[in-house]
Amino acid sequence: MKILRNLAAACLLLGAAPVGAQTTTLDFPTYQLQESFGPWWQALTAEFEKQNPGVKINLTDAPSNDHHRLLTTRFAAGNPPDIVHMTARFVWGYGAEGVLEPLDRWMDKTDIRKSWVPNQAAMTVDGKTLGLVMLNYGFGLFYNEPMLKAAGVAVPTTEAELIAAAKNLTKVKDGRTEHYGFAMNTSTSSWGYMYFMHFHAGRDRELIKDGKLDSQDEIARTLETIDGLIKAGVSPKGLDNTPMRRLFWGGQAAMYIDGSWAPGYADAMATADVKDGWRVARLPFANMAGGPSNALAMPKDIAPERKELVWKFIQLAASPEWQQKYAEITGNPPGRVGMVTDAAKAKWPTLAMFDAAASAPSRSHLPIGYESEFTKISDIVANEMSAMVTGKYGSAEAAKRIVDGINRDVIRK
Repeated sequence: MKILRNLAAACLLLGAAPVGAQTTTLDFPTYQLQESFGPWWQALTAEFEKQNPGVKINLTDAPSNDHHRLLTTRFAAGNPPDIVHMTARFVWGYGAEGVLEPLDRWMDKTDIRKSWVPNQAAMTVDGKTLGLVMLNYGFGLFYNEPMLKAAGVAVPTTEAELIAAAKNLTKVKDGRTEHYGFAMNTSTSSWGYMYFMHFHAGRDRELIKDGKLDSQDEIARTLETIDGLIKAGVSPKGLDNTPMRRLFWGGQAAMYIDGSWAPGYADAMATADVKDGWRVARLPFANMAGGPSNALAMPKDIAPERKELVWKFIQLAASPEWQQKYAEITGNPPGRVGMVTDAAKAKWPTLAMFDAAASAPSRSHLPIGYESEFTKISDIVANEMSAMVTGKYGSAEAAKRIVDGINRDVIRK
């Protein structure tokens, strides 16, 4: 017994868990483990475990397309993960359901509010801060430089130039498309909605502003542009993100739009030719849709001692040291302002452009005033756009259905 007591005391002095102590495990699923963010999350969790003996983090990979659905199912079942990582546009919906813990009592004791990107304010729902923004959206036009040069096509800088380039870069031989000009997400997922917003915000339009839905004619105009590109054969119909990216990085598409995380796909997905020839430019629109990309949050219905541990994890992620590492490891602009180091810029030549893009958007991809209804709005827009591109009906009818659906199910006119 004396030996065991001495061993336990020694463990405490060394900062290790005493013999017989139970390990606390925090559940943490993320959809970013297979992306360039993965090594950062892995290093961060390892450091947290090192600083907190007796605490383990169960870091698991969640499929990107199913992550929100799985989170919703777990919240509904009363079994949420301890560390909630989600696409930021879903924070308002969870906030409206009352399942997230306000972070203010911890955050007010830190420098986060004064040191973070302005879009951190968007994480406030009914006066309560429900998440910490990890990344602001910054998008670019990825293009295959050898393909553009071979076709004599300049990098587009306007919507009209993008449309012309997409058509000129689409190559068809014997009725078969050899490569597409511009791979587009026209799926029924929330990313289909985001592609709609690239074009809609690009024309300096908000879908909803000051409680008013944009006009049916303006929505139809955006849909007509997208439908025209699909009918011209510049992209397959109904692509979601993964097949869209595979087309570009596999050398079967000349251009596509993606975010600051996309350079990380070069090693995993690109052919040798594409790995040497891909480039990225500013989006060819007058305005850009922006906003918070993803956030860390905390479930309301977990034990108080687990909440304290979750906050310690969030605070470590928010520290200057780990925010600098975020830029250096992932190649993405972090939430804490001024953390993009010279080392990060040298390692990731595209980082400066994406950092500027994340700070530049003049239009929001979110439905202003109806953020908590994002899922409904996204579903309505993406479903009708998808039906349009598959030929079920034209852009005018799709726009009418979008307006009717949002007015009926969201604005409730």
